[in-house]
Amino acid sequence: MDKLKKWIKENKFIIFLFLFSFVIRLGVILLVDTPIISDFKVMYDAALEIVNGTDSYKSMGYFITWGYQMGHVLYQAFLLSIINSVFFLKIVNCIVTSLTVVFVYLISRRICSERSAKISSILYSIFLFPLLLNSVLTNQFLPALIILIALYILLNINFKKKFVISSVIVGILLGLSNIFRSETIVIVFSILLYFVFLFITKVDWKKLIISFLIIFMGYYVVFNGTSLLLKATNVSPSGLEILNSSWKFVLGFNYETSGMYSNQDAAIYARDSEAAKKEAINRIMQFEKIPLHFLKKTKILWFNSDLSWSISMDEVYYKVLNIINQIWIILFNILAVCSAFKFIKFKFEKEHVLMCLILLVYFGVYLLIEVMPRYAYSLQIFEAIIIGISLDYIFAKIKVLKKGK
Repeated sequence: MDKLKKWIKENKFIIFLFLFSFVIRLGVILLVDTPIISDFKVMYDAALEIVNGTDSYKSMGYFITWGYQMGHVLYQAFLLSIINSVFFLKIVNCIVTSLTVVFVYLISRRICSERSAKISSILYSIFLFPLLLNSVLTNQFLPALIILIALYILLNINFKKKFVISSVIVGILLGLSNIFRSETIVIVFSILLYFVFLFITKVDWKKLIISFLIIFMGYYVVFNGTSLLLKATNVSPSGLEILNSSWKFVLGFNYETSGMYSNQDAAIYARDSEAAKKEAINRIMQFEKIPLHFLKKTKILWFNSDLSWSISMDEVYYKVLNIINQIWIILFNILAVCSAFKFIKFKFEKEHVLMCLILLVYFGVYLLIEVMPRYAYSLQIFEAIIIGISLDYIFAKIKVLKKGK
């Protein structure tokens, strides 16, 4: 009992942060009734089929072409087998995203002061876009949390001591994350760049190579092993594979839609990999259009506010909430850019370097593939982690001004 009291006393802010985040998220799913639409509807229906013992989803072109979506389907099927309720899925969303807020704080406080880490995590907890998104059955929440846990462990690795076990755990977690949403290669590549940075700062290169190989192999074996297992057991006709990898580039280089989804493209190229490959190359070769195109995609990803996934655009309060959300987006962008480019004179910390590398790699990838405001969910998490550096700078300036007076 004494140990429990001590743990609660030492972690009272973490407990408060989780409970505060969970309560306001629970309020969202109680007040906002978001219909299940688009890909989320397809995946939810497939999860229900698995729970009910039917398998007509296996003949759907959607899952044959986009096998990587089966990870989220199986995750939902597991939850629905416990309690067959959409509301239960949304409660789990709230738990997962509340833990995400906690890890924003835990990682942030390694980069900035305790006070700034607390403020940045609270600011993120009430950020309307990720807050309202809890009412949507999106596949973004769980993999993002798993990635944060993996990064937290990675940042605690001491390369002067035992690091193999930690590297194995990081690799396994990244593999699991990729099962639920196929974007973890961005994190793996960022870790590679981060290890190059550590090498430059005189960390033992042999240990760095061993650690990265372990992480990559863990990631590769877990993801591909699961894919082979799903295919062998006939749970998923394509395992977790993507049979039309050029499709996202076709969308990403659609100059008319500024890289966003196109129904016309979907009708022609979504299920035809050869046609998609040819069209992607043809669009990429139009070099004169690319600079302006990238600027438009940058605006969509970093600055566009879109709460329509959560609440109807016809709602009276939609415009008001969208304006508030836009203010948060601009605030986060300004603070994150100041932190990332070191306009403030603090020394580089390895944690800061890793977070900035992840943001840059994510940004680079989205310049090439399909983009929409919803995809900023992952980027905003890492923005929230680094904005504490700018907050530290602001507090330092305020302190100087007070002393001057």
